[in-house]
Amino acid sequence: MMKTAIQKISDTEYRHTARGAEMTLKHERGQWAMYVVNAVVRAYRRGYAIPKYFDSLEQVEQTYKTWRGITALVAAQHPAAY
Repeated sequence: MMKTAIQKISDTEYRHTARGAEMTLKHERGQWAMYVVNAVVRAYRRGYAIPKYFDSLEQVEQTYKTWRGITALVAAQHPAAY
């Protein structure tokens, strides 16, 4: 199985694809928003994902195993920014 890396889109946006789901993590209004577009979203919501909000990157890592390491990645690129 091939793993894909987390891609940095901008200073506040990261993208990752895992198991057929396209996930985008954005820093919005002081929180991290996760947008997930999977088969269900494509079929029933026409590809429009409703974000799930997190107060910290640690919460993102606890909820999404494929995002483990995002805290260290952001900290290395932006020390003390978030």
